[in-house]
Amino acid sequence: MDDMMADILPCASCGGTKQTVEDSKPEGRTADVYRVVCSCGAASAMWSVTPTAAVRLWNRYMAEPSKD
Repeated sequence: MDDMMADILPCASCGGTKQTVEDSKPEGRTADVYRVVCSCGAASAMWSVTPTAAVRLWNRYMAEPSKD
């Protein structure tokens, strides 16, 4: 992956850290779309146009809240 990509935070559903960035090319699109999927099956319903954006979306809405 990209060196500039943010770390993927643990899953809010299971606390796991085995997430992957999934890509897809829906019919009619000319470029891939991306989302982060946890091994427990948790995934955002929204897709992103870049892997980096998919990680930011995950970290914002699907990850465990920060303990800071």
